[in-house]
Amino acid sequence: MQEWRWRREVAELDAQARVDMEENLTQAIERVALDPCLRARVSLLAEGLSGAAVRYDPKPQIARTRSSSGSGVPYAYLSPIRPWRTATMERLVAAEASKRVPRPRLIAYARALSTISSIGREQASENDALGTLVPLALGIDELTPEIRVSLLSSLGEVDNARANIELISRRLIERGADLRIAPDLAKVQQLLAEERKTWGACVDVDKGVELARRLKAAAQDG
Repeated sequence: MQEWRWRREVAELDAQARVDMEENLTQAIERVALDPCLRARVSLLAEGLSGAAVRYDPKPQIARTRSSSGSGVPYAYLSPIRPWRTATMERLVAAEASKRVPRPRLIAYARALSTISSIGREQASENDALGTLVPLALGIDELTPEIRVSLLSSLGEVDNARANIELISRRLIERGADLRIAPDLAKVQQLLAEERKTWGACVDVDKGVELARRLKAAAQDG
């Protein structure tokens, strides 16, 4: 009887983990599609700081969306910040539950969790670096050479973190293929369409949709 209960609980956990992973994959695809926009914003700021004057609009014309978190930096220079859904997967790979999960699937979930953890660390680094850009957010017209150098260094850290996040997001998408899990294509298309309204043509909608379709094909093959 106890074994039957465990198997039922594991089946329920696996079903919920699939739903959570679909959400995580949607976020990963969003990040890949937004990467051109995010990197371009950093380049614009760096160019301004490298010139004679800071060509920076403290109030950029961009809508505030649910995908941006608050800090001292205008929303145009922030990244999508949403919580990753890992609790169910963590329970699934826990000692007792893991005995009832096929080993290949267990390993795939563990790798997905590790990848999400890596993204989280890079996002923390990105946010820490963004937090040092407050002088720009305040719209200071004149910056000392020392402050310029410090800000350029911070922008370099932001750009490096964003490059890493994009790379690791692609890795998470590969983990989704290993698990034969794919996000809802219509949901991905709707999300990217909303982001394009906010960010503009720099959002690589075609790339995002292509990644979602590849995942769907991999899931169907399984």
